Amino acid sequence: MALAVPDEAPGRKSRNSRLLGGVFAVAIIIVILVASIGFGVLPSPRTSSSSSSTSSSPTSSSQSTSNDASSGPPILCAGLTPAQVLSNARVANGSAAGNPSYDEQLLMGFERNFTSSIAYNVTIRAQNDSSGFGPAYLLNGLTDTGYWYQVGIAWNLPTGESAGVTQGFRFVYEVWNTNTSLAVYPRTGGTIATRFLAGDGDTVQLSLDLTLAGQVSMTAQDWNTSAHAAASYGAFGATQFMGFKDKVTNFPTSLLTEWYHALPYFCSGGPVVYSNNSVALDTAWLRIDEWNLTGISASQRFNSSDTRQCCVFGTGYQGIDFQRPLAFQSLTTNGTTIYANAHEFVTP
Repeated sequence: MALAVPDEAPGRKSRNSRLLGGVFAVAIIIVILVASIGFGVLPSPRTSSSSSSTSSSPTSSSQSTSNDASSGPPILCAGLTPAQVLSNARVANGSAAGNPSYDEQLLMGFERNFTSSIAYNVTIRAQNDSSGFGPAYLLNGLTDTGYWYQVGIAWNLPTGESAGVTQGFRFVYEVWNTNTSLAVYPRTGGTIATRFLAGDGDTVQLSLDLTLAGQVSMTAQDWNTSAHAAASYGAFGATQFMGFKDKVTNFPTSLLTEWYHALPYFCSGGPVVYSNNSVALDTAWLRIDEWNLTGISASQRFNSSDTRQCCVFGTGYQGIDFQRPLAFQSLTTNGTTIYANAHEFVTP
């Protein structure tokens, strides 16, 4: 998702809007896993506490493969090497000013298909590094016609111009045509970042819906403030959002916490929880990546033809199953741990 022209109404800007550079996107080689089919309606957390852990709390794993996590408080950041500790400290204490060229991606991918709609709650956090850069909390959906839709809420979104940020919570969205690997809405890539009235720790429902009017509606609804934002783009005859069973792609249907920094390795200890208590996943996959995009223009970021960009590190895809639906599975690498069970995905 490109970074940000502020304060525009979503869905009303023409496709020729001029945007600032940068990309929130996932460019990856997919490993196919087993899936199931179906979708349930997401309840409001006013009646269901779906934004917090519903079973034993997640704990850390010391390996970079998926493991059962036992009970205890969530440990999201541990086991950094000395070099990573130094980089982390520089990012945290104000000595890492510069362009946001390092991109952390913490993902849970869906193997099942979703018919018509997909929705998850997320607890959003007003957290940023010393440069002021904050994360984006994102829901991604790939349709059966090859278009990839991304919707989310970002905090202190980088503008793409040096160390500039777009202050506060923002509604963000993007659409890619995976047949051409090009962003199509907004046309130059990225988002028109719209102010979103939310507070630290609020629960926001992110949703993608195939409408009767032949559009995909990308929406965010804050259950605490009642703030609502939406944008729409054509569905091109799509009937469902695809998991890995039926669509191997570089643009997965997934949940994603993404955060740009001026230096690598930064990990925040504050948990972010994505949840849907009405959908119990059978299987999923987890992945942790960090990209070095130094010197890569916004238009070339995540373009496979540009061989200069590379991962600082990456776990590859780690398949997990939820035979015990409330037990958390974990994935750890380079000091960061993420967790998932059949209903929740937890990231720093």
